[in-house]
Amino acid sequence: MDSNQYVKRSSFLLLSIFPVLMVGYYFAVNHENLFFLYEWMLIVVVLGAGLMSLIGAIKTKEKEKWVLLSIIAFCVQFAVLATFLGPLTFYPMFFLYYTATILAMTVFGITLSKVDNYRYISVIFMIISVLLTVYMIILQSLWGQDLT
Repeated sequence: MDSNQYVKRSSFLLLSIFPVLMVGYYFAVNHENLFFLYEWMLIVVVLGAGLMSLIGAIKTKEKEKWVLLSIIAFCVQFAVLATFLGPLTFYPMFFLYYTATILAMTVFGITLSKVDNYRYISVIFMIISVLLTVYMIILQSLWGQDLT
């Protein structure tokens, strides 16, 4: 399989997060006892995209390697966010998320400078990362506040 196929398949796996999120919302609202299925589906999708990108990044020697590395960086950043929002809701996890975001943004920037095709993937990842970081900053500012 050539590098373009790895990029396309990893991107399609990441796009499948949206239907999984809709299923998760449905489970959270209507069938809370099935919410664990959403969590496992999300884990499988993110791990699948990350592993597909890792295999492609190892096998390819072309410029698309950087696109695959940016997909891996986004998967790591998303996994840290999901871990914070899930079982590990501790204050130090904010700083772990910020560290993962800085590393991911560095990879996205390098990808923008080195790749001619698929530049839009890094731009989309940057936009999503900024939005998620704003969300985390708002959460951190509300941490420990009495909102009643």
